[in-house]
Amino acid sequence: MDLSNRKKALLIINPRAGRRKLKPQLVDIANLFTRGGLETTMYTTTCKGDAERMAETLGGDYDIIVCRGGDGTFSEVVNGVMKLEKRPPLGYIPSGTTNDLAKTLGLPPNTQKCIKTILRNQALRNDVGKFNDKYFAYTASFGAFSECSYSTPQQLKNVLGHAAYMYEATRAVKNIKPIHVKVKCKEYEDEADYAFGTVSNSYSLGGVVKLNPHTVGLNDGEFEVMLIKTPDNVKTWTTIATSLLSKNYDERYIKFFRTGHIEFEFDEENPPAWTTDGEFAGTPAKLTIDNIQNAIRIFR
Repeated sequence: MDLSNRKKALLIINPRAGRRKLKPQLVDIANLFTRGGLETTMYTTTCKGDAERMAETLGGDYDIIVCRGGDGTFSEVVNGVMKLEKRPPLGYIPSGTTNDLAKTLGLPPNTQKCIKTILRNQALRNDVGKFNDKYFAYTASFGAFSECSYSTPQQLKNVLGHAAYMYEATRAVKNIKPIHVKVKCKEYEDEADYAFGTVSNSYSLGGVVKLNPHTVGLNDGEFEVMLIKTPDNVKTWTTIATSLLSKNYDERYIKFFRTGHIEFEFDEENPPAWTTDGEFAGTPAKLTIDNIQNAIRIFR
């Protein structure tokens, strides 16, 4: 068999992502790619940051980079690829707990079907977010429930799946506090107390908030921004929840708009924690988020 014309694929796998009982054999995954005509090199991550380092240091030598893991692992791969002069197209085999990005990309939960998607070799352009000096694949958020995505214990996620996030969210309700923030962009400017904010390029946020797919462009150079003002009572929370589920946003409490550039400024003594793609992203008091249009290509 002539291997000289085969494309080379770098397969980065997070073996801890998702429910362990659902994990297929890693060798079987590599064999599927090999039978599909790819010369595959497989690496498994052992700690946080491994996927980014592998993508950055090794990715330039490959025609395709494939990530098997959760949205956080894929985000690491994106951060590594963004540092490359020539960025290979990315494949994603979701095996995390919520997999919001996978849902947006239309990827099936079945590993074999995901691999078939990659082997079709139809990579489409996708925007990437820049969060100060880091990157994110689909969302950055602060405030109510944001920390549930990274504070939920991995063992609990392995056992309960998405229900683990919901469990942590119900525990977090009593701790919701107003966050004073200045928001500035061409489309909107305000200074007020908010309970939650998200800047996203996705149809699904936390597996709970769903945006209309017809209003979200994955490569249009703009984010969808949602800011929720701090409710003063349980009734207001109910109104907000109903508004989110119906996608008819009550402008008294929810501000929704699109932009390619936005700035946030918080109280320096008590800035909120941010998450990007479900992972802790620090507590910056000042923050600029930019949309980098058509930055990467993803098989979807």
